[in-house]
Amino acid sequence: MTPASQTNMTSAGRIAKFVAFAWNWGLILIWATWWGGLNFYALVVVPIGTELIGSVEQGFITQKVTQAHNAITVLFVICLLIEAYRRRHRMLWSTAIALLVITIGLISWHVHLTSMMDFEQQSVPGRFYSEHAVYLWLTAFEWGLGLLIPVWFLSERDGRREPRSL
Repeated sequence: MTPASQTNMTSAGRIAKFVAFAWNWGLILIWATWWGGLNFYALVVVPIGTELIGSVEQGFITQKVTQAHNAITVLFVICLLIEAYRRRHRMLWSTAIALLVITIGLISWHVHLTSMMDFEQQSVPGRFYSEHAVYLWLTAFEWGLGLLIPVWFLSERDGRREPRSL
């Protein structure tokens, strides 16, 4: 091997290391945006909004915010599926697929709930809240999975095989 090819391999190795580092940080940041946003909105924004403008009015704001949250969730699920593939990690695969199923349920139920909302009158029918409870339960499962995901991000690799490169 010539010194020039050794330098190229070293450069390629450095680039691969940087890409892996950037990917890992990207995963942590997208998780933090997704899960942190969910927590902040539920724990801070909804209670304050409800107190200041009322629960129905706050619900119309939440309807719009949820669209952005769902988009972030879809991006995160895609990244999580890629990472599960890279790591060949069964628990990460299971978690990613569970989050995908929950996300599909949340988006579908969000469309259903939106169809019940009267945007002109800023009102909802009486049965809305019992159906909204389904959405809240799905969100609770989403939250629980979000709590577990950093455990797998920060855990050692599976040990059996090296992760696939990006």
